[in-house]
Amino acid sequence: MASAPWRNYSTFQDNSSKRHPPAHPQSSASFLSRIFLSWVRPLMLQAHRQQLDASDVWPLRPSIQANAIIQRFQRPLNDQNQSLPRAFARVFGFQFFLTGLTMFVSMLCNLVGPMALNRVVSALSNTKTEEENVMRTAAVWVGLVFVAQVVQAMADCYTGLQNEVTAIQCISLLKTLLYRKMMKLSASSRKKKSTGELTNMYTADCESLVRTALVVHQMWLIPLQIVVVSYMLVRVLNVAAFAGIAVIVLMLWLNHLVSEKMHTLQRELRRNKDKRMKKVTEAFKAVGIIKLNAWEDPISARINAARETELHSLLRMRIMTSLSIVLLWGMPVFISIAAFGTFSVVLHRDLTPAIVFTSLALFLLIQAPLRSITFIISMIIQCNVALERISSFLHMPELDASSVVSINGSYVDRFIAKDVIVAVEDGEFAWDKDGLSLLTNVNLEVKTGDFLVIQGTVGCGKSSLCSALLGEMEKRKGTVFVGGSVAYCSQQPWIQNMTVRDNILFGRPFERKRYDKIMDACALSSDLQSLPASDLTEIGERGINLSGGQQARIALARACYSNANIYILDSPLSAVDAIVQNEIFQKCLLGLLRHKTVILITHNPEIIASSHITRAVTVDEVAFGGSDVTTQVSTSDSTGSEEAVNEFSDEAALASPVKGSLHPLMTKSLSFSGVRDDERGRLIQDEERSDGRVSRHVFEAYYYAVGGLPIVAAILFSQMLWQALQISSDFWLSSWSNDAATLGKEAASANAHTAYRLGVYASLGLLAAFMVFGRTVIVTIYGIRAARSLFDRMTHSLMHAPMRFFDANPIGRVLTRYGGDVAAVDVQIPFMFGTLVANAFSVGCSLATAAFLIQWKGLMLLPVIAVYLAVGSFYISPARELQRLSKTTQAPVLNHMSESVDGASVVRAFGQVERFFETSSAKLDANHKIWYAQVLLLLVVTSSLVLLHRQLNAAIIGLAFSYSLKIAANLEGIIRSLTRIETVMISPERMQEYIDIEQEAPGRVKMMDPSAQLDWPSIGSIAFDKVSFRYKQNGELVLRNLSFTVNGGQKIGIVGRTGAGKSSLTMALFRISELASGSISIDGVDVGRIGLKSLREKLSIIPQTPVLFKGPLREYLDPFDEFEDERLWESIREVGLDERVAEDESKLMMIVEENGENFSVALLRHSRIVIFDEATAAIDHETDQKLQRVIRTAFANSTVLTIAHRLDTILDFDRILVLDGGRLVEFASPAELVSKGQGHFFELMREGGYLDRFKQQGNVKVASVA
Repeated sequence: MASAPWRNYSTFQDNSSKRHPPAHPQSSASFLSRIFLSWVRPLMLQAHRQQLDASDVWPLRPSIQANAIIQRFQRPLNDQNQSLPRAFARVFGFQFFLTGLTMFVSMLCNLVGPMALNRVVSALSNTKTEEENVMRTAAVWVGLVFVAQVVQAMADCYTGLQNEVTAIQCISLLKTLLYRKMMKLSASSRKKKSTGELTNMYTADCESLVRTALVVHQMWLIPLQIVVVSYMLVRVLNVAAFAGIAVIVLMLWLNHLVSEKMHTLQRELRRNKDKRMKKVTEAFKAVGIIKLNAWEDPISARINAARETELHSLLRMRIMTSLSIVLLWGMPVFISIAAFGTFSVVLHRDLTPAIVFTSLALFLLIQAPLRSITFIISMIIQCNVALERISSFLHMPELDASSVVSINGSYVDRFIAKDVIVAVEDGEFAWDKDGLSLLTNVNLEVKTGDFLVIQGTVGCGKSSLCSALLGEMEKRKGTVFVGGSVAYCSQQPWIQNMTVRDNILFGRPFERKRYDKIMDACALSSDLQSLPASDLTEIGERGINLSGGQQARIALARACYSNANIYILDSPLSAVDAIVQNEIFQKCLLGLLRHKTVILITHNPEIIASSHITRAVTVDEVAFGGSDVTTQVSTSDSTGSEEAVNEFSDEAALASPVKGSLHPLMTKSLSFSGVRDDERGRLIQDEERSDGRVSRHVFEAYYYAVGGLPIVAAILFSQMLWQALQISSDFWLSSWSNDAATLGKEAASANAHTAYRLGVYASLGLLAAFMVFGRTVIVTIYGIRAARSLFDRMTHSLMHAPMRFFDANPIGRVLTRYGGDVAAVDVQIPFMFGTLVANAFSVGCSLATAAFLIQWKGLMLLPVIAVYLAVGSFYISPARELQRLSKTTQAPVLNHMSESVDGASVVRAFGQVERFFETSSAKLDANHKIWYAQVLLLLVVTSSLVLLHRQLNAAIIGLAFSYSLKIAANLEGIIRSLTRIETVMISPERMQEYIDIEQEAPGRVKMMDPSAQLDWPSIGSIAFDKVSFRYKQNGELVLRNLSFTVNGGQKIGIVGRTGAGKSSLTMALFRISELASGSISIDGVDVGRIGLKSLREKLSIIPQTPVLFKGPLREYLDPFDEFEDERLWESIREVGLDERVAEDESKLMMIVEENGENFSVALLRHSRIVIFDEATAAIDHETDQKLQRVIRTAFANSTVLTIAHRLDTILDFDRILVLDGGRLVEFASPAELVSKGQGHFFELMREGGYLDRFKQQGNVKVASVA
């Protein structure tokens, strides 16, 4: 975790201004208002009047905001040798001390009740005492109880508030530490952590640590309370109490054994949860490719299999938890059996009402801490596991901040003297600290103002050389000098979910004149004219609604706008057509950047041969012992900003975002009819949030997921039986104490009677304990059943949702459902419903018992119950609204985290690390202010309920007293459970929202799908008949009235300017959205009438960026285990990767990294119809030609549609289909189109420099053009 100070790179100056948030109302609240939390009431009233919005909730107090906390924490963390627990103790120690003190006061107040009960019952039992003295004694003790309970309520209120404030600070701190660590991970460290694992750590592990921090004082208060209560029991029962203490020791030892097993199971559960989240994250980051390949069902099955393993671990964990609950719940019963048995049988003492009911009150007092031991031990176990994982992550290696020296570094004078701005001397680099060196003996010097071109074959190390220049690789020896600020364009552009303008500005102030100049130089002006809101149009997550060329040009514009000294551009022109490529080369690289130092990676022969570049080199010339490369200064002057050096990593070797977008942003399909102008450019819509009570539909769905009436009846029956056993046990004990005096005179009869009484009491207690275990197991099993059902249905719905759903919903929203919401359904909801049922039955039975004992006086309880219900109902509405807000503000936090992980290297390159830190903190604060408001509302209702029920404690004596106490406590429990259920049911509500989303057309249509015997398609002919296509309902058309026919086996090239509709044509063929009009037929079958799976599984598409899941190569090639190894090797040989795979020790089991950066091309898949969507854009010409030969041989009998910007790859195709603005403008053979001497294709050929070569090869006669 320790690292050198982070390099102070800053491409941009800090133009941010400090904003002072509005004052928190707590700071101006009066003393009484703070004590009784009356300053919270306006928010509660507002929640009753209208739906709350995030802006309605006050901002966090400055002292508990993320930035303030991290500043306090950083030094103690460094001083404590990176030990999280010790650093936490230093920062939050005083807060913990104060809460511990108030919790101790609360515990002492809690002991007053049993003492009062003993004195009052003793006084009433003593017939010799005058009635006046009895009443005086009762009044004094009742008054003491009332004062003690009021003090306790206030102490509990303070403790609750401070605990939650500390929790907010802790979780802000942990998430901030994790986020900052993610942004500094080395390449080797990043490869060890998938996005799913990082998400799990960011959510579940942080919450485990914080939940444990909330109960840390229970670790010493529970033993202390047990000791104090045990001492009081000794005072009441004499030495018989030691029998009960022995039971406590035995039960705690047994629970320790169970806890050790729980610890093991918790580790297993966490690992399985990580695996499941990894599968989920991989699937939804690649959902477009999954749909194109008709993999929805097998991928869902893979996710569900991982889920099943997780649930199996959860079931075992919960059963062990149930066993622990029984041991600790039954402990008071076992204690009373041992203590009362010893007292009456061994000591031959009579059980008087005072002894019995005082002992019962003390048993009840000890029961709560004993029962909570299981909960606390479980949390400690989870905390230890989470702490190990987080600490391990925080200690992972970071980027070496000293691997690149800047202009302020030592030993750089020799470079400055030679006007060298980028240099490497005797460099040796590797991606992994312990791995083989990828680049050796690297020597390179680039002078200020040079234009250096780096070329080479696929996999030779071009991108790695760029990364080495910027400190992303492990430097084993040598010197790397970068003497200026850096801007970078990666081969796989990183695009954020924000507007086009914000992506380009990237935190820098908007300057219209310079901005317009850059847009023109990067050939984006025409695109902006077509957008719904021009450059204010929002780009989807990971650029999902952009074409590859649009993404590359926006990334290039971002680099240009930074006004850096050095531009490292990794194949930024490969995804654009020849005309646009030439325009960018002339206007941007030779014009806008003419005074800058440019290092360009390209395969374009026209650029390599251009006289305007300083020099073109290969990687072999600068590495592996090649001759030193020193570029010569060109005629242009060198100017540039005096900004500090920036750091960058080639995201292609780490974790670039998933590309392969399914449709271009250029279309007007994003416009929404009837919306305001400022909304027209929005793609990602605000997350929908339900209003009012959780709907009946959600409760019904959960009810049926559990198993319906039979299961619910079984749970209720087990609860009723347990309650009956409890009451019988208490009545039996009461009866035993009442007749003890009568039988005390006859020893033999008394002993026999005592043995009988004790035997029945023990039997009732053991049966009750058994019923507790049975009930918890039933709740666990069927709670997991419901969780499985909701999870599977949500996964199925999402996998079969139309692609436009994923365009409008970032992956963070999906991951929050699979993270916190699934966790709530797994554990919290079954527990909450079980608690509610237990409290409801307990209240009902206690009311009946108390009414039976005190008769008409029981009517006095009815007003109290009414007040409880009124307080609870007043709280439920705002609590529910805040819970929904909390859920919706979690998604931006996860979105930002996921987005930052994908683009960490780009952020570092542009010197934006600190800005992203600030953004992360702001999003955390926005989420935590909702949490803080939830806490305050909970404390308001809790303090009200506590004060209510404290007033009942000393109202009645004996058994009636005990049951009245139970009524009060259980009423509080019911209200808490109801409010918690209302808030926690937000999770299944959110899952149900995704279960109910719109679905694509069916995968199979029995009456319409071609018969399997026909082997459809057998020919591969394709016919478009007046096809119009749009991505969004009521959106603008992206294809307009297309009509053409492709014969089976033909090879068709599809060309056109960026945004012409090339990819949209293939999306229409795959039915990513349904046609607006017209029809598409394959071998005479209308594809719009058959099932989606029946269509898509018969087509193959190889996108520009193949999406691979992290795992063995064999699993990628054959994800569903359908082929033998020999077939896989044959496929690998066909694409020329057999030598590379054979060199790896693991062969077919070699690991393909997440997002598939290990490969530049997609491995081929045999099919009658194959679409290549810029599949070879990012590779060199030599490799491209090899693959073209593979395509011609492997798919000789297949119909091939190839979208290409490199026209030389399709010049021998049968026909060329030219699109412009979504319309078909030309469709003929290359020779015919060129021979016309004009037209779109002719212009593309001429601009790309292909015309002369084509005429020489094909001897084509070109018509003269006037």
